[in-house]
Amino acid sequence: MKMPPFTTQKSTTAGNIAFLLLSFPLSLFYFILTVTGLALGVSTLILWIGLPILFATLFLIRGMAEVERRVASTLLHVSFPYRPYNHDAPQKGFFRRFANVLRDPLTWTSTIYMIVKLPLGILSFTLALVLPVVSIAVTALPLVYLVNLFVNLILLKSGIQSSGEIIPYFIEVHGQFDLVMFARSFIGVPIGLALWFATRSLLNGLAILSGEIARALLSQGEAYTIPQPDQFYTSPMTQEKPHVYTAHEG
Repeated sequence: MKMPPFTTQKSTTAGNIAFLLLSFPLSLFYFILTVTGLALGVSTLILWIGLPILFATLFLIRGMAEVERRVASTLLHVSFPYRPYNHDAPQKGFFRRFANVLRDPLTWTSTIYMIVKLPLGILSFTLALVLPVVSIAVTALPLVYLVNLFVNLILLKSGIQSSGEIIPYFIEVHGQFDLVMFARSFIGVPIGLALWFATRSLLNGLAILSGEIARALLSQGEAYTIPQPDQFYTSPMTQEKPHVYTAHEG
């Protein structure tokens, strides 16, 4: 059944960065369990013990896919089609349930996601960690100069000769305050701010790409989409007060 459109809340930069930072530990966990379980299950199929191992691995992959959907939904505000569980369905035997898992395309798209997620997670984590730190460090060059000067003064009072180079041949820290060097350090403020805006755009774009990959590989087929708590359904035929759309409404 096709549902009318509803408005969605845009993701935030903080949520996007949090998702990218979580990508590496989660993707490493997904990858290890997926590859280890599949390899162990396939290698022991001849002993029949591989069958329950494979079933457990595929079932675990489905569970990890659900975790990833929830993470993407919470941090990136990505909506996923939802297929409600039929509690009235009769219980099936092991082989039937295993066959159903094997026939479900979501099983294999989720498996692909768990493998692809690792290189994407490494890239996401590295950029989300390094680029903001560099932006902040460059923006704070005047503070960096003052801190280095303070440390050098403490060392001089202790009889230790010390000097430092923040930017070689451009910003150097000597034994006393240098107004020229301090003024030069302010060149990092506009550069750092410009770098931060570029970093924010890059990280937001990477988060959007990650969300679209998750939506493409982890969606549960044609069903209906349950909005986030902050997503309101608005009928295209009227401009009445927004109405919260729930799964119980037809």
